[in-house]
Amino acid sequence: MRSRLTALAGAVAIAASVLSPAAARAQGPERPTRVLILILDQLRPDTIERYDMDNVAALIEEGVNFPRAIVGHMAAETVISHNVITSGLFPGHMGWSNEAHRDVAGVLGAPGEMYVTSSMSCAQFQALIEAGAYPKLQDFLDAEFGEGSRFVSIAQKRTAACTAGHTSSAADGTPTDPDDVILQIRGRSAPVSCDGQPGWRVPENGNAPNPVPAYFDLATTCSRWWTWQAANAYGTGEILPGRIYNLDGNRFVPGFDPAHLGGDVWSADAAITVIENDPTWRGMLVSLGGIDKLGHMWGPEDSVTGPPGSEEEMRHLPFIARTADRQVGRILAALEAAGLRDETLVVLTADHAAQTGKRFHGRFDTFTVGSNINACDPATGTSSFALRSDCNWYYGRDADEAYLDPSPAIAQLRDALTPPGGTTNLRFSYQDSHVAVWLHDASLARKREAAAAVLRLPGVIASYYLDEDADDYVLHGTNRMTGAERRWFEGHAEALVDTMAAPYGPDVVGLLKDETTYGVMGDHGGHQRLVQRIPMVFSWPGLQPRAMRQEIRLVDVLPTILGVMGIPFDPASFDGTAVPLPRR
Repeated sequence: MRSRLTALAGAVAIAASVLSPAAARAQGPERPTRVLILILDQLRPDTIERYDMDNVAALIEEGVNFPRAIVGHMAAETVISHNVITSGLFPGHMGWSNEAHRDVAGVLGAPGEMYVTSSMSCAQFQALIEAGAYPKLQDFLDAEFGEGSRFVSIAQKRTAACTAGHTSSAADGTPTDPDDVILQIRGRSAPVSCDGQPGWRVPENGNAPNPVPAYFDLATTCSRWWTWQAANAYGTGEILPGRIYNLDGNRFVPGFDPAHLGGDVWSADAAITVIENDPTWRGMLVSLGGIDKLGHMWGPEDSVTGPPGSEEEMRHLPFIARTADRQVGRILAALEAAGLRDETLVVLTADHAAQTGKRFHGRFDTFTVGSNINACDPATGTSSFALRSDCNWYYGRDADEAYLDPSPAIAQLRDALTPPGGTTNLRFSYQDSHVAVWLHDASLARKREAAAAVLRLPGVIASYYLDEDADDYVLHGTNRMTGAERRWFEGHAEALVDTMAAPYGPDVVGLLKDETTYGVMGDHGGHQRLVQRIPMVFSWPGLQPRAMRQEIRLVDVLPTILGVMGIPFDPASFDGTAVPLPRR
């Protein structure tokens, strides 16, 4: 048991008198004693019907459904939302708040250094979470069910598995509870070829140095858990718009080898293996990343099907969405077969949605791949892992990479912040369905100057700058909006932008019009309704199926889970709110 959980004992005493009515009714045996969170990365509500996702639809029908659920924070990214879900905190309170991070406190290295969070390691996320010293879902489960309980985080993405799975260390420096498992498909390079092909990966426990549980049988060469992640792009390396963020083996798609299916099938198989072999698990988060990858490549409304069993079918969203839906059905069936459904609260939601870039301000061109470490640096070449998407999304230098081949719009911003004969004040920018800017000189005057320059960028409808206390954003100005854009902006924009406010957050933020992107064809991150609106359902036999009217956010998920499970907590420790759920 982590010694830091003594802090939770105080929360138990405080919370005994402040539990929500739903939590009070859930005391005793009439409550779930396990929780399974299913995240379908980039799932929009309309995706469910568009691609006949019948298992997801059935779960929504039988649970407490929130048709007005939203992400509720910015940046609306995988690397942000998975930690919001398991911490109940807004990004501005959890240690990082965007795809780029200014390490003001020097947690990761030299104070003030820039990092791309999607490139960070599990150990780096662990360090940021530890510095925040806040409890997460797994801490509450340990406090309630004992130190032998296990939390399992499974994903194709490190940014999902590690941010959801890590929590703070004990005072003696012991890592995250050694019983916990953080499993992601990429792992390490396989020591040998498999089936006569190089380029295989073997999963590792991101909760280092603890091993992957033995029931995964990683000791066997070419076991089921090895996945082929070589350069096979399934033809996407030649087709626009997908080629700027093309496939890379079987990380996000299942592939054609029945002994080594990847993508969402791999993640579902891992979850089912835990359910069937490990009675100690009390919490599990499974993040299915296929929809997000294909949605980025073609846009979230992709309709190309392709002949059954073909590469064309596999590289498009209709097949991958239905694949994800089948995995939801398989996981729920495994719960039922193991006799665990009656004791498991199932939460299904998305980390964000997405919008199609009908107005796209990135670049589609390709470039020569070089051998040096820098990405997107035309002066020195580009590395083998750099895609045009990286060069569209990022501009600037971080701790170990350079992104210096921007789109025309971001080149315009760089030049606008460059005095005659001087160097640009644009230190780093990230842009997808919003624009986030970090400055060298972040004085109030320079932030206002940058906010004015951002407001002049194509597609920008509003710009903000971080106030002097770094605890909220100040609206600099707006541009013309449609009626629908104006209504959503007035109801949500300020609150969403403010969730990023922190010394490590962006100095300036630009909000974009609907159906406008800077990075890839399908993108997210911003305030737009299409990006923010997500499905959310809580399902357990003790809950009364109902469609709820109120808006719920991802930050509300953790306190709501604790309320249903009857686990005491101090409401003041969360930015989110426990939403009472109707019981039978």
